[in-house]
Amino acid sequence: MSDNTFDREIDDAWTELQDRLTGYVHAMEDDDELVLQSQYDSVDEGLVETAACVRFFAWAGDKVRCEVPSNRFLHPARALTAEEHERLIELGWNRPDLCEHVGEGNGSASYYLDADREDAHLLASMTVTVFREIWDLLHPSFLKAITAGRDETAEFGTADVPAQLRDGTGLRDRVDAAVEAMLEQEPGKDADGDILVWVGDLPTYVRVIEEDARVEVFARVVHTISDRTRTAEALADLNRQWPDIKFLLIVDNVVAVMRVDGSPFVADHLVSVFRMFEQFVDTIDDAFAERLGGKLNSTPEATSSSADHECVDEFPAALVTLIHLDSEIGLDPDDVAEICGRDRDTILEFLRLCSEQEVEWRHNAELAREEDAEEAAMCEDESRAWAKTKESLRAALRVVVLPHRSANKRGRQSGLFELPSEPKLFDGFAD
Repeated sequence: MSDNTFDREIDDAWTELQDRLTGYVHAMEDDDELVLQSQYDSVDEGLVETAACVRFFAWAGDKVRCEVPSNRFLHPARALTAEEHERLIELGWNRPDLCEHVGEGNGSASYYLDADREDAHLLASMTVTVFREIWDLLHPSFLKAITAGRDETAEFGTADVPAQLRDGTGLRDRVDAAVEAMLEQEPGKDADGDILVWVGDLPTYVRVIEEDARVEVFARVVHTISDRTRTAEALADLNRQWPDIKFLLIVDNVVAVMRVDGSPFVADHLVSVFRMFEQFVDTIDDAFAERLGGKLNSTPEATSSSADHECVDEFPAALVTLIHLDSEIGLDPDDVAEICGRDRDTILEFLRLCSEQEVEWRHNAELAREEDAEEAAMCEDESRAWAKTKESLRAALRVVVLPHRSANKRGRQSGLFELPSEPKLFDGFAD
């Protein structure tokens, strides 16, 4: 599907919502209430702060009041700018005129408009403009409808999430646009396509994983850890202190990770993640790094990443090359052997490193399983990625150690049924 086709489908979806909203508002009866609200906004439990929404209330026989919440009610992540205030007035809403400092008015602390229900088309058009321009919602499927009032008040259905938003297609472009809007400039990227964003003095990266429809924001916070046991104990306290950020001990690094759902992707969620990172970075210094037994990171090159492995730059260059290429295009045993210089000792060393990482990540998954299923799943994915690289290296070792046997095997068609008891080379290699 082309971008133009997808854009037209989005426009059509908003037009369809506007038409349905027009009919619904026109048919409302006194005391009927409808609230259209962003279902992906993060609102703290127990607070009066409101998500992005527009409210309709039918009254006085043929009237309906339409309201957009002011900053007095909005969640801080949705606070309106001065330009957005003026845009609401330009669209036709009245300024809030009921607050501590104003004694007169028509009775709303929100932006409001009282209209005849016959003018429902006007209110529907204004509402769609607010969600698209002010709230920056990509698709009407991001909305949920809340109805109240009479027992007979009709429900208002919202749209389904389109497949292109649900499966992560085009996610990278939407993330790029969200980061550019946040930085007010085109973001820089590393060789892997990860976006570099400086949070204070900490280089932080945004990685888009389209096949899993998710976005990861990560940063190597501390490096050159000298005592892993001591650091692991400190990380337990750190994860309790910052429950929204996952702190992982990877080789001799402490890496902070947050995830954003890409199905669908909501730009404000990514902005909220960076706000959280900013709050965290404001609390760290050299003393913080010393408590973790390492050094504070401030070098962007050190946090470059691959598609399947964390912190691969801590490993030999040949192994890093193998990880990148094997995950991106797949390699046959000859390719892997060539990358390793067809050196048996090099392959054996890489096998040892991969085995250690596979076991370590599997152990991390077990530790996280009871407290955080998402972190456990991430650790399991990492363990499987190292296991895949290990199997590629085992195949390459056969090529290097037994080249004639490997050539004969490539020249012979495999039998339909292989003997399951036939021993395989290196089956005894320690995992």
